[in-house]
Amino acid sequence: MRDFLLEIGIEEVPAPHIKPAVDFILASFGKLARETGLEYLEALASSTPRRFFLIVRQLQETQPDLEVKKTGPAVKIAYGQDGNLLPAALGFLRKNNAQAQDLYTETTEKGEFIALNYTQAGKATADILTEWIPGLIESLPFPKTMIWNSSRLALSRPLRWLCVLWGSDVLELESGGVKSAGFTFGNRWLGLDKALPVSAPDVYLEVLEANAVIADRQARRNRLVAELAAADPGCGLNVIPDERLTDTVVDLVEHPTAVVASFNPEILSLPEKIITSTISQNQKYYSVQDAAGRLSNKFVFISNGDPQCSELIRKGNEKVVAARLADALWYFQEDTSRPLERFLPHLDEVVFQSKLGTMADKTARIGAIARQICENLAFDEKTTTLAERAALLCKADLVTTMLGEKEFTKLQGYIGKQYALASGEDGQVAEAIYEHYQPRGTNDGLPQTPIGAVIAVADKLDSVCGIIGIGQVPTGSADPFALRRAANGVVQIIVERGWNFDFSSLIDFALKLERQQAELAPRAWEDVQAFFRQRVEWLLRQLGLDYDVIDSLMHLALGDLPDLKLRGLALQSFRTREDFLRLVIGFKRVANIMEKEQDIPVLNPSLLVEEEEKALHASLQDLRGDLSAALAQGDHPRAIASLVAYGSSIDSFFDAVLVNCEDPALRGNRHALMQAVKSEFLRVADISRIVIDNEYIGA
Repeated sequence: MRDFLLEIGIEEVPAPHIKPAVDFILASFGKLARETGLEYLEALASSTPRRFFLIVRQLQETQPDLEVKKTGPAVKIAYGQDGNLLPAALGFLRKNNAQAQDLYTETTEKGEFIALNYTQAGKATADILTEWIPGLIESLPFPKTMIWNSSRLALSRPLRWLCVLWGSDVLELESGGVKSAGFTFGNRWLGLDKALPVSAPDVYLEVLEANAVIADRQARRNRLVAELAAADPGCGLNVIPDERLTDTVVDLVEHPTAVVASFNPEILSLPEKIITSTISQNQKYYSVQDAAGRLSNKFVFISNGDPQCSELIRKGNEKVVAARLADALWYFQEDTSRPLERFLPHLDEVVFQSKLGTMADKTARIGAIARQICENLAFDEKTTTLAERAALLCKADLVTTMLGEKEFTKLQGYIGKQYALASGEDGQVAEAIYEHYQPRGTNDGLPQTPIGAVIAVADKLDSVCGIIGIGQVPTGSADPFALRRAANGVVQIIVERGWNFDFSSLIDFALKLERQQAELAPRAWEDVQAFFRQRVEWLLRQLGLDYDVIDSLMHLALGDLPDLKLRGLALQSFRTREDFLRLVIGFKRVANIMEKEQDIPVLNPSLLVEEEEKALHASLQDLRGDLSAALAQGDHPRAIASLVAYGSSIDSFFDAVLVNCEDPALRGNRHALMQAVKSEFLRVADISRIVIDNEYIGA
């Protein structure tokens, strides 16, 4: 047994590129070990901005002998009439490094095949690793790569050194023009960027720590968190916790030291998120607040340099922050010197999409859709007027100086809210401008105000109907306009707020607006409907509904979405009841009979001759009334209970009546009766889609 170390030394890799590469290295070694039969005690993969490393402890020195059994081509194409091997067999031998005497014939249900059964001697682990490493490096999964020398190796950043140790021995190999060696490099910012001999894998981490590099990411994160906890901004101030920022910063440094710094208190006149965006998002520093949660003019940054020089480092970072915040203050003062409405003409200069016009055109469509939603919801005149105002101003911040400089693009909506308040707009209008971008992602909240929800739905619906309407349906992972997220937001908001209106009609309204702007694709309506249907399925899955329950609802039109949710929840609550499962079995018989039937005649009650079919028809009239009343009130448990009660009539019918009898008139009339039954059930759900366990005793 020996320990193995692989260190890939590289110039500073962007933080988002690091974790996928580390995961890939560990997974690749695991796959190698499984395929070669190598056993080991444990494997650790980790990183700093300048290196990826893998340490494997107590790895077998020699691969165990492998028993190889492989089946080749059929005998009839493996041997010629003279008994000699044909090309198919020779290729099989070459591929498996075997000889003709190793072949034998194996008889299976599909015929006779040539096969091999031999023992493959194990290779030295050092040889296996030497062959594996160059391919591993070439395959590191970086989203963006560069080629910097004649080797044509493409990585996120240039490869600078390779430390490859098999025990105390260096494994000799080369990748990207770099030869392996037995040394690493320390913290470049402390003057320790020199070759540091590593005598064995078990001293690797110690050598680096002695040279101001905490190579194990988790250990470095623990050190960073401890440094933040120990930082003392003074005056009862505390660092604002930010786990996401910590996960980023830990991949920016090799030896973290927390340093407290400050900026001009006058900057606190800016809206808070502008300041924290500058400090946290742009500079990757930590904001500081007092016990009441008010933002302070202090901040904490993580230094990668010499702790003895923290004072000098602090001054440099303060200069950078001061300059950025001074710019932000100037942008804010310049923009708020005029009302937000004054920016609207500039939206004509910003293209939303070449066929769908400018942001001014989009804003007009958002306003029209918002008005339609307000009408559907019977909002009062004041609320509708405020919604129209919010729709008019919701994109105005895009052409302000603050967002035009591209430093604060993530504050879209927030900037609009602050400028609206500064302009004296109604608070509900300002909040709606901010909320209309929600939800921005999976973990973001939904709009909390009615007007914000209206504008959010209008904006997202316009984007989905417009982009898909002109034929740009998202495919695979390609979704440049984030239409899936937008459509998810639309259905989430409508369902969460319980807006009971016909969603399909709203889609039609939005598509009519798009047609006034651009020529739509022939299947625009179908594609938009299908796209939103997928998003509704997604939402129902998030609610915990079983796939077959969801499937049973998908024949229904995209009408009242909150009602669809309640219907699904009601079905889910019934699906394990024995009487409901009996109903499903009975209705499946109805659906199966009617699946291929066409040209069904009009039901003629005078042709109902059996008592059971008369009873089925008579109780169907009662069922129709019960369902109409229950569905009108949105009482889906009652509607399903009515179907369950009707199930006994279906069972009695099938026990006594032969549907496909010889008499064509009776047969056609019974088909018409089945069709009538099916139509009533489909008003609630297509329960023939419900999957029943084959072991269901009640069947």
